[in-house]
Amino acid sequence: MSEKKSVQYYQEIQRVINAALGDLQESKDSGRLPKNPVSANHFLIRWVTTAIKSQRFAHCVAGDLKTWQKEGRTKGTGTELPTRFEHYSRLYGELASVENTKSITKEAILAWGEFLEEEKEWCVTTEYEVLPKASLFSDGDHSLIICSTQLESCFDGEDDSAELVKPLTCYVRGNHHEFIESAYEHGLMVHKRSDYKSKVKYHGEYLIFPRNHSLQLAETPFSFNVKK
Repeated sequence: MSEKKSVQYYQEIQRVINAALGDLQESKDSGRLPKNPVSANHFLIRWVTTAIKSQRFAHCVAGDLKTWQKEGRTKGTGTELPTRFEHYSRLYGELASVENTKSITKEAILAWGEFLEEEKEWCVTTEYEVLPKASLFSDGDHSLIICSTQLESCFDGEDDSAELVKPLTCYVRGNHHEFIESAYEHGLMVHKRSDYKSKVKYHGEYLIFPRNHSLQLAETPFSFNVKK
């Protein structure tokens, strides 16, 4: 039990996802499970329930397992667990694998903001402190706000090479898919706290964790849904 308690979320969620996908593939290969999306989804719903009952995984992922179980009971095949699990496996494997030790620098955050501003025509604001009930006039543009105080306090130094050591908050309004996609393209995983309500009027709230080692499920890019 002590070993389970010491594991980190980003490690354990990958263990859950990859174990589920591995068991699913094994059942298909053995002929015990028909090779169709409906059967695969039902298999994973049952798999999640079994994992909860057996307490197979650490407590840090218990909330995710219960959420998937509840969705399975209410939405059935609409949960699309096989596709979602594949997306999570890809995302974490690329940007937050257990072996990954790559840090996130202030330079990387600023370069991402510059990309959104110059290439995607977003209104990007990083020079002001975000106070409760703050508002931003962006003339209808998509907008990203990062608190200037956090740009100092969340990194281990003042220069651009400083490493992110505390979760960094992003306030977002507009095209959330584009925000998530652009973050992924810059090696960043974002984690939604809210779609709409936050300290900044009309903006949702997301977190970026040091080294992408999060404490909650990350958002998967919309492009993962495009079949190649």
